[in-house]
Amino acid sequence: MTDNQELLAEYVKNGSEAAFREVVSRYLDLVYSAAVRLVNGDTHLAEDVAQVVFVDLARMARTFSPQVMLGGWLHRHTCFVASKTMRGERRRQNREKVAMEINAIKDHTAANLGVVAPIIDEAVNELGAEDRQAIVMRFFEQRDFRAVGEALGSNEEAARKRVERALEKLHLFLKRRGIALSAAGLATALSAGVVTAAPIGLAATIAGTALASTAGSAAAVTFLNVITMTKVQAGISGAIVLALAIPLVMQYQSQTKLRAENETLRQEAAKVSTLQAENERLTKLVARTTNAPRQNNDQMSELMKLRGEVGLLRQSASETANKTNGPSALSGLTASPEMKRLIRDQQKFGMAAIYGTFAKSAKLSKEQGDKLNDLLADHVMTNINHVTAILHDHKTPAEMNQIFADQEAVLVQNMQSLLGPDGQAQYEDYTRNLISHLTAEQFKRMLSGDDPTKASQSSQLYQIMQEESQQALARAGLDPDYQLVPTLNFRNFASAEEAERNLKLLDGIYENATERAKTFLSPKDADKFVEFRTKALENNRAALELNRKMMAPASK
Repeated sequence: MTDNQELLAEYVKNGSEAAFREVVSRYLDLVYSAAVRLVNGDTHLAEDVAQVVFVDLARMARTFSPQVMLGGWLHRHTCFVASKTMRGERRRQNREKVAMEINAIKDHTAANLGVVAPIIDEAVNELGAEDRQAIVMRFFEQRDFRAVGEALGSNEEAARKRVERALEKLHLFLKRRGIALSAAGLATALSAGVVTAAPIGLAATIAGTALASTAGSAAAVTFLNVITMTKVQAGISGAIVLALAIPLVMQYQSQTKLRAENETLRQEAAKVSTLQAENERLTKLVARTTNAPRQNNDQMSELMKLRGEVGLLRQSASETANKTNGPSALSGLTASPEMKRLIRDQQKFGMAAIYGTFAKSAKLSKEQGDKLNDLLADHVMTNINHVTAILHDHKTPAEMNQIFADQEAVLVQNMQSLLGPDGQAQYEDYTRNLISHLTAEQFKRMLSGDDPTKASQSSQLYQIMQEESQQALARAGLDPDYQLVPTLNFRNFASAEEAERNLKLLDGIYENATERAKTFLSPKDADKFVEFRTKALENNRAALELNRKMMAPASK
């Protein structure tokens, strides 16, 4: 049984959301790429198709054989869903017409091969099960022949021949439809552009929706992963892996109510300001009236009336202010033991994703790795409580810093007990360079070129990010251990000012890294890194703001 089959089995047997999310993260690019081709490049429609495919996977997984080849099933089902979505023979005929025109002039450029690509997907779907699986694993999952052979229960040479025979069958299929693309040309077309990186955040959205769709009465529940956790090596291209995953269980009606309450509070806050100003005016008037040498009955009545109004205004202002000092939205969630456990499990899954590379490099045992993730998850949960308390009690910056410093000291002590002095030093070095590691690893998947080239450029990018980060911290007078990943720095959740400082610092680092990276990146890849930078900052800012709202005192 392959590790992908084991993940699916774990989901089927234990309902493991972490296992299903990992399956989605591994296969999303395959499904999304096929969907994009099959719906004529309509990326929004492709996202809808991908969502349906994974919802069906979540629903139908229990009916699968333990030996199911997931890649093959997902590709075939994507073709089915896309075809059902398109509902148009006319579009397919138009594609064939254009493909035949391209074939007539022998123009097999990348752009023209993109026109033929949907027809190739349809041809792959017509192959027999073993041939289809061989093509999917070799070109769609981008496995080498040895891995294909192992998955099919044969060897490298047998897998190579199986793929060659499947390519020849595809050639004959296309030839019957008027497209004279050789087997070698097919291999080139499939290798060149068969995988398209899925949009940022799509894996989390799809996984949450698919899991929710299987939850019976909980089908209407939406898991909003404020900070998306995926395995770094198989993460979603174009965004820093973010650490804090809080499922917000809130239906549309609740969101509408919350927005209405927030608007009411804003209006009442404005009213408080008006009342305070009026309060001052009336108090002065009372003082002037009290100090007058004489008051007639009318004046005395007016005085008593004014004093009464002052008292009412003070009471109204106090009540309005108190309305904004209730428990946070997150506190309401964690009041449920099941929800608190779910949030904590998601933190553990997230920490395992971020620190998986460290666990391997430090050669931690499975038990040590599990304890490491437990410590980190508990650290996150404790800091969530700290952030909530800081926002509720309006702690000063100095008090806030002391709270987080004390909690960090507890984590250091626990890590030393678990890892020992050498392991602790490795952990601190890895944590200090997280922004460099995560950026390099995730952008690696967006790079063009072969694997050795990607590895070399990713390594150079890591070095540049590391150097720029150290220089930026030194210029800002910050500790070398300052956490630059915004959503791993809990001060950013407790203080909007701290968050903006972190984001501004990170933006400067990316700006300098972009200029230096242009010396070894192609112009196209350099543009991709600019987009990466923009998305990373946008996603972090949005995550911080939303989490801060969830942890801040809510209306009573």
